[in-house]
Amino acid sequence: MDTLRQCVSATRTPEALAALREHTNRALLGIMRDNLGTKYASQAALLAGFRAAVSAHGGTDIDANTMLADFRSHVPLSTYDAYKPFVDKFEARPCKEEDVVDLFSPGLPDFFAVSSATSGTTPKILPKYKHYARLGRPLHGIFDPNGTPPLAGLICTSYRDVKEIESAPGQVVQRIPVCAATGIMLRRPLGWYVDDETQMSHPLPGYAVPWAATVIGHIPSFFIIHALFFLTRRDLAHFAVPFATMFVDFIRSMDAQWDVLVSCIRDGTLPDVQDIDHVRAYLQARFTADPTRAAELLDIGPPFSCNGWFTRVWPSARVLMTVCSGPFASVVPKVRSILGPDVALRGVGYRASEGTVGLTHDATKLDEFVLKTDDIVEFLDVSRDETHEQLCQAWEVEVGKHYEPVLTTRDGLWRYQLGDIISIIGFDAESGAPVFTHSGRRSFTIHLAHAQITGEELLTAIQALDTDPEDVLHVQEFTTVIDDRAVPSTVGFFAELAGPLGPNAHLAPQRLFDALVATNVKLKHLQAHGKMRLPTIRIVEAGTFAAYRRLKTERAGVPSGQIKVPLVLLQPEMEAWILERVVKAL
Repeated sequence: MDTLRQCVSATRTPEALAALREHTNRALLGIMRDNLGTKYASQAALLAGFRAAVSAHGGTDIDANTMLADFRSHVPLSTYDAYKPFVDKFEARPCKEEDVVDLFSPGLPDFFAVSSATSGTTPKILPKYKHYARLGRPLHGIFDPNGTPPLAGLICTSYRDVKEIESAPGQVVQRIPVCAATGIMLRRPLGWYVDDETQMSHPLPGYAVPWAATVIGHIPSFFIIHALFFLTRRDLAHFAVPFATMFVDFIRSMDAQWDVLVSCIRDGTLPDVQDIDHVRAYLQARFTADPTRAAELLDIGPPFSCNGWFTRVWPSARVLMTVCSGPFASVVPKVRSILGPDVALRGVGYRASEGTVGLTHDATKLDEFVLKTDDIVEFLDVSRDETHEQLCQAWEVEVGKHYEPVLTTRDGLWRYQLGDIISIIGFDAESGAPVFTHSGRRSFTIHLAHAQITGEELLTAIQALDTDPEDVLHVQEFTTVIDDRAVPSTVGFFAELAGPLGPNAHLAPQRLFDALVATNVKLKHLQAHGKMRLPTIRIVEAGTFAAYRRLKTERAGVPSGQIKVPLVLLQPEMEAWILERVVKAL
């Protein structure tokens, strides 16, 4: 029996359902009782109906079942717009403690997570609080500080801002960084929040680069400095990168700068790159010449010069941990080709800036997750109206259906719509928790006059095209738009290739259409009746999507590597930017 059948069941026992219900209700009660007295819960217009119901039933002393019923009946769905006026209180200068303490959750935030701004131009700022002590859980980092060999991580800890909270004029009680959640995973266990100057000269225990390298905000410089320290060590075994696309960008950066990297390792000098003057002295103190290693690397050659390159450079390499599901799945073949057959590729769970939804269910299945979180996840059937009356609980979801996860978090979000779409594929055989795959986002849908094509269908079609013979083309990354340059409209693909065009590349639009029809049969009828053209494919120059991520990072002010390329491009100015990089149309 294979791993999937061992771990996933189509049904659940009454005992598992009862345990799941009990665990969920207990966690939800804990969140409500912790957060009901916060400024947001007591003042937000969105929760007025809930507050009235609780008050009518006796206030916070009401019994558990009544409070749960009041929550499920009277708390509506929410989006970031409901929270932003309260988050903006942290923008006040001075920011008074009395105005922001107990704002969303008890106390002051530990840090502010910055979203990736994938769907828009402005990232969301999300206050995140310390809950591990309240939950009675130890605080673990993403690496073992005593580990040998160390973790090779591409984790950027730079922050875009620091919020200073004052108890009285000039009396700062807390300085709170605004940064990516991945960055705080390094900072939090060490207690190194914002005092970087006092930590720069310190080694980073269990990590393959010094602390000074992690605070570099400029992506090309961040890559080349990390590459230097990684390449000096033959013993690296475990690699961690936030997203699979970032890993590919990193390897490409090494390929482009190989001669510079090798000469720097030989001479013990740092390269002349942007935006590292503030850390150059600290980096140089940790970087010494290694002519023997440089000669070895020169003999091996750059990343794309030979088969098995990764394990020739790092013979002990065992695993790469990264997000490689959803919009990142298209680069998985490229990642596997870089790693070679002896290095495992592992997913790291289903997480958003707002909170965790699930963990990896089977290490060998990159897009399979099981519901497991300290927060509450409810499920909105995407075929129904977007109202809280349509929400399903974890013990009510059905196999084969598509849902949007809705979060109620310890950080003060109440029935918050994530905008993602997941597909239930079964249930964990032991706990009964839903097991699911990522199917895209509500906003990432191509809306034609007579049909819709979802992000999941677009990604599946591209993956199917990649299995075609080598005489067509293999797509490494892509995005889509509505192509209305002719009538009727169709879906237009901007594709960056993993290799050269095959001699039969002109067949790609028809094969892509056939792959779309396999999951959306309505499209065949539309095309037959002249209501949809074959998809169009425009090839962009190599490195286009890496440049897209750099540009969006700079504009949005989010940390290195956090930007995702959306399956459907919604911003006209970014479509115009990509159009300038088209080198061939099929």
